Amino acid sequence: MDFQSSVVDIDEVTKQISVTVPQERVAKEYETSVKSVSRTARINGFRPGKVPRHMVERLMGDRIRYDVANRLINEGLRGACEQHKLEVVGEPEVDLKEMEPAKALEFTAKVALYPQPTITNYLNRSVEVTKRVVGENEISESLERLREARAELKPIEDRKIAEKGDVVALSVSIQVDGGEFSRPEPFVDELGSGKLSVDVEAQVAGMTVNDSKEISVVAPADHANPEMAGKNLVYKVTLHGIFTKNMPELTDEVVKTLGFDVETVDALKVKVQEQLSKQAEEDMKNEAQGALLDLLVKENPFLVPQVLVDEEIRGIVARYGFSGRDVDPQTIDIAPFRAQFEEFALNRIRCAIIIDRVGSTEEIKVEETDRDKMIQRIAEQNGSTVEATRKALLDKSRIMSFLLEVRRTKILEHLMAKTTVQHVDAPKVEKEEKKAKKAK
Repeated sequence: MDFQSSVVDIDEVTKQISVTVPQERVAKEYETSVKSVSRTARINGFRPGKVPRHMVERLMGDRIRYDVANRLINEGLRGACEQHKLEVVGEPEVDLKEMEPAKALEFTAKVALYPQPTITNYLNRSVEVTKRVVGENEISESLERLREARAELKPIEDRKIAEKGDVVALSVSIQVDGGEFSRPEPFVDELGSGKLSVDVEAQVAGMTVNDSKEISVVAPADHANPEMAGKNLVYKVTLHGIFTKNMPELTDEVVKTLGFDVETVDALKVKVQEQLSKQAEEDMKNEAQGALLDLLVKENPFLVPQVLVDEEIRGIVARYGFSGRDVDPQTIDIAPFRAQFEEFALNRIRCAIIIDRVGSTEEIKVEETDRDKMIQRIAEQNGSTVEATRKALLDKSRIMSFLLEVRRTKILEHLMAKTTVQHVDAPKVEKEEKKAKKAK
């Protein structure tokens, strides 16, 4: 490459690249573009390919110079990054003073780099996790949820006014800060369950079947939808019906219909306990991994380019549906979500980079057996076949992210195999809070 380039450090993840393209190369590229445009230019009074050069330059010179500069800048940046071994993320901030065929093209570009920190002291660590023991209360709560899933709704016919404890069939539309009301959506709620906000449920109680009502509230700061947090909301509610919820007794006959492949209540309790115990083990494993990563993040500080944080926020917003369904993540305006998700996104990125750097240091490779084990695990979690799961995960559009997940999982397992995990009792305050919650 006949370009000249140099790099100046701004910080550990930001560099300024200076590139000079020789005048001879600029003139050659410009000449080629002028000839190419001249062959296809259509101007009244001239046949295609016969437009005089001076007229092409007068009418289309700005566009030609822009296209030439754009090509040379892209080529120059690509070459400079290869020469100086820079792993750039996001779009560069380019400063080009002028583009003239008779002069060398000089520009600077501020670029963000993917962090490459050195991670230390990551083996043979010790972390604490809260001990999780499955007791009778947890088993009883799970059985109660199974009964509730088989509950039947029976219309209340001897009254028309909704009361706390009733199951209500509603249609609900919402207005945010004086905007347009959303399209009415069907909604079923047990008054007092908190499925709707406490203030809304309190005003639905007392409504008469077939009546409509507008209920004004202020959304809490921690509202599930960040776009609504702290804003004035108006719920337009129509009550269509009120019902009682009849839950079946948990008998052997009911147990056979639940899909647990058991036939008695006692066998179901054993099955539920096994599942809860397995989940408790998984929760403790995840907590231990999180504790170790939190420790390594704290002890290995490094800068992260804002562009990576913004991309992670977009991914979070799209993944959890905060911006609606089927939205291209690249089109999401993250400004309303930044305050809520920036710290979380930054921590996720740092954890991922630490895992990747440890994997490189330890020279951990992904084998076919690692891939097969992950496919088997995901198939079991989703209740799908191994063959269907393999086909989905190894699809061209998903295989790179899947293999990255496999690698990071293997690295984490490597780290945890060399980490001491101490299981400690839950703090007394936490236990009391759980008791109070159950009493409610």
